[in-house]
Amino acid sequence: MPRPKKVPALPKDWSYEETLARIEAITAQLETGDMPLAEVFEQFAEAVGSLKQCDQFLQDKQKEATLLIETLVDGDEASAS
Repeated sequence: MPRPKKVPALPKDWSYEETLARIEAITAQLETGDMPLAEVFEQFAEAVGSLKQCDQFLQDKQKEATLLIETLVDGDEASAS
């Protein structure tokens, strides 16, 4: 079974909202059916890469939230003792 590829770190100026808007724009372009096939594949590849970035961002934020919640729960348990 192939290993999942590691997604490179996001640039400091990366924006989830801007990336999502770009994915939506690409999707709208693809849905028109007015592009040459080679461009369809280029746009599709860009959208997939952007989706991977969004997924990585959301996974990272979920880990951060889980850690914060665990810290909060651990702190509550320590003060209850």
